[in-house]
Order: sequence, then C-alpha cells, then structure tokens
Amino acid sequence: MEDLALVVRSEIDVLTPHNLAEALEMLHQNGPELKVVAGGSDVIVQLRDGVLRASKLLNILSLKELRYIRMTGGQIHIGALTTYSDIVHHDLTRNHAWILVEAARQIGAVPLQNTATIGGNLGNASPAGDSLPPLYALDATVVTCSKAGEREIPIEQFFTGYRKLALSPEELIEEIYFNSLDSDDRGAYLKLGLREANAISIVDVAVALRAKKPDNSFGKIWIALGAVAPTIRRARKCEQALLNKPLTSDLLKQASALAAEDAAPIDDIRGSAEYRKDAVVSLVYQALYEAALGKVTADG
Repeated sequence: MEDLALVVRSEIDVLTPHNLAEALEMLHQNGPELKVVAGGSDVIVQLRDGVLRASKLLNILSLKELRYIRMTGGQIHIGALTTYSDIVHHDLTRNHAWILVEAARQIGAVPLQNTATIGGNLGNASPAGDSLPPLYALDATVVTCSKAGEREIPIEQFFTGYRKLALSPEELIEEIYFNSLDSDDRGAYLKLGLREANAISIVDVAVALRAKKPDNSFGKIWIALGAVAPTIRRARKCEQALLNKPLTSDLLKQASALAAEDAAPIDDIRGSAEYRKDAVVSLVYQALYEAALGKVTADG
C-alpha cells in the first residue's frame, strides 16, 4: 500500500531565497502571486482561516541581513526581520525608543515575541497592530526595496486604508527608522485589552513629547491612537492644545477630551464605539501624565 504521506500535495508553493537580492528577483519574477511571510504569526493564521488566499509564499525568514538594530546619525534603524524580543532586549531601543519597547513587551507571550517581526506587523497593516502607534508617535519612516531601488515613505503615508499599504507587489519592507528619543524627550505607551496578556488591543495610545523648554512645555508633540479607525489616527486637536504650553494636570485633562474627536471606532466583539471613545480619553490622559512626569527608560 502506498504511503499516504508521499502522495500529499501542497496547494501552496514556498520559495525560500538565500539573500535579499535573490528575494527581490523572485518578487520581480512572480509579483502579485507571492505573499511574503517572515515569522508567520499573522499570515499562517490568515491562510488557515481562509482570510487570505495565496498560491505562493516567499519565506524571507532566513534573510539575516534584514535583522538588526543600529544607531546612525542620531536615528535608530530597525531591520524588517527584527523580532519583538530583539527590540525588548536591545540597549538602543530600551534607552532611546522605550515606547516601542513597551509595546513589544505586550505583543503576545514570549514565544510569539521570539518569532514575530516588526516588518510583519507593518505588512499586516492591522489598525490594532501594537507596534504601530509608537512608530507613529516616533514619526518613523518606512524604507522599502525592490529591483528598481529603495523608497522612503513616511509612516502616515505608508498605510493608505484598512489593511492597505503603499507597497507595490515587487517591493519588500527593508527597515524602519526614526529619530532617537533623548534624555529631554518624554514618551509613553498604554494598551487596553480584554485581559492582561495575549490580547488584541481594544484601544492603545502612544505619545512622544520633544523639544522640551524650561517651563515644561514641548515644541513637538505626537499622540497616536490604535484600534479606533481603519488606520492609526493622530490626535491632532489634542496635540495642538498642548503644543508650547506648560504641561499641567488640568491642561492634560482638557486636551485629552479632544482626542476622542479624532477617533472613529466601530462596535465589535471587543467593545462598543462609545466605550472605545471613552477609553481613548482616559488612556491619552494617563499616557500624557506618565510622559510629562519624565519616564525616560524602559525600566524607569
């Protein structure tokens, strides 16, 4: 009797390049047919559940040239295949991008953090992606590459709609970079989920306050809201209410109320739109209060 294991045929072809140049050639040759997979924490689940259909996968997990964290000219560069565990434990991110570290700590359990990549989270384009609000608050830039060369895309232009990216079929996400946070900068990340660990965000908030002045005012302010719209939203009215003004508890309360005006949540199994709007106000106030008190390291 023929061994059944020998006659099983996969419905999906998996291409595994040895280096970045080979990966880009495969994308050039196959284009829209290929779905890129790295850690697989999102794509494999989507394939299993029928949310995603693909005839070919491009497995780029072995491209070690896309796994790094480094500082260049005051900017932190993170390769697309850098895992969340890498981000949590690296001195550069712990000391100069602690809001991203805090988000990475809350992405699933440790086994998931060991395999899930920041490029995968970007490519999944979920408005509930935990790394995205910190990257918005850090005013990050996404670098993509193809056989035609590299492109640099501000993160707010990279996401064009619900699970939609400004990424062509022949492009890969190569890295993301942003200006490092220094000792005078302030920032915080807070997440509301249905349970303490392994929960998809109901709402999450990241804030970054830069260009500090002696009166405890800041000349640059970013406030990013996750899971409250088809893409990450900036709380611009709240930002403007705080810009260049001494930060006090009363001012933070007044400005936080404006954050709900930039949210457009929906009702779903995790919470109602009304609940999410209330949560936005509370989380923005808490994150701003924490940041204004001067949390400057991942352990601070």
